[in-house]
Amino acid sequence: MPGNDRISALLSAVSGALSQEKLELLSREFNSLAQDRAETLVFFVLQNVCQRLAAALEGEAVSVERFQELTAGIADQIADILRDIQQGNANAAKLEALVVTLFRNLGLFRR
Repeated sequence: MPGNDRISALLSAVSGALSQEKLELLSREFNSLAQDRAETLVFFVLQNVCQRLAAALEGEAVSVERFQELTAGIADQIADILRDIQQGNANAAKLEALVVTLFRNLGLFRR
């Protein structure tokens, strides 16, 4: 699948609610793209964000409220970064903001 088709498919996948299974799928796809595309750092960060979230959900029942705390803002930020990639722009500040959101959400989730 050409690169932009893969990005479009990922945009579709991230548009719905996140789940552990979806996060694991996204993680695998981002890992593959990190090896196939010029934007290695972008896809490496996206892969790690999804992997960390999936790991936080693994093996435990999570209430809807806690799940929302964990995933708040993540899908929208990933979609924004993917749209930038489609347009040929990689923005390190957006990656940093995503990682900050991840750590904030993980902190809320673990309290």
